[in-house]
Amino acid sequence: METSSNRTHTQSISASTAEQLSLVTSEFYAQQAQSFSATRQMPWQGWRQCLDAMPQLLDGEKPSVLDIGCGNLRFARFLCDEAGIVPAKYFAVDNCEALVQSGMTDTQITFIKMDLVNSLLDTTLETQLKVPACDLVVAFGFLHHVPGFQNRIRLLCALLDKTKPGGYLCVSFWQFMNSAKLAAKANKTTAQALQQLRISSDALEKNDYLLGWQNQTHTWRYCHHFTQGELEDLVAQLTPQARMCAQFSADGKEGNLNRYIVFQRI
Repeated sequence: METSSNRTHTQSISASTAEQLSLVTSEFYAQQAQSFSATRQMPWQGWRQCLDAMPQLLDGEKPSVLDIGCGNLRFARFLCDEAGIVPAKYFAVDNCEALVQSGMTDTQITFIKMDLVNSLLDTTLETQLKVPACDLVVAFGFLHHVPGFQNRIRLLCALLDKTKPGGYLCVSFWQFMNSAKLAAKANKTTAQALQQLRISSDALEKNDYLLGWQNQTHTWRYCHHFTQGELEDLVAQLTPQARMCAQFSADGKEGNLNRYIVFQRI
């Protein structure tokens, strides 16, 4: 069991390293949008559990939704096709337009092209993210691409600000090191990537990795593995403004690849 004393995040990633990791990740998605989208079509198991944790969302009028790091919009399709929820407004934010367009079928979706990580690094996120507060804000499969513990806190606080009082913020946190197979790959590709990119392992924060893609060379994306201790610290940062409705694991063969947290803004 981790304690608060040994969970302190003393190691901090530098702005220059964070910018480099962000660029590497953006280049990955720009180059691999089609192949990545092809492997990301099915809904996640945990999404239904998220909806179960916020029944009030379904009781009222059609909700407004903000989808952060929306990718190919499969959460939007899940809401309409499987959950029977047709949002009054749907704001989709991502910096890879090709990935978003690969899944765009609904003209009612408002796509906002924005590099969320860079806006965090240059402290312009709050001014750039010009959307009204929404009933539901989601960030699925995105937080692991945000380098730096403090940057992740800032993002979550900004997303809570975009959540209406009484509305919900749902976030997934990838725990890929729970899989022995994924962990072995992550350790191997990280060593290769650090050498090719000329990044010192000391420049990364704990549990930072660079993952490959389909055995391609020079193709990396930055990903952070979330421990339960870090999640507890992140939750503590939001609890003054939100209450935690649910926290659970789902996805993957063992049902443990993502940790979900559902907040309701106070």
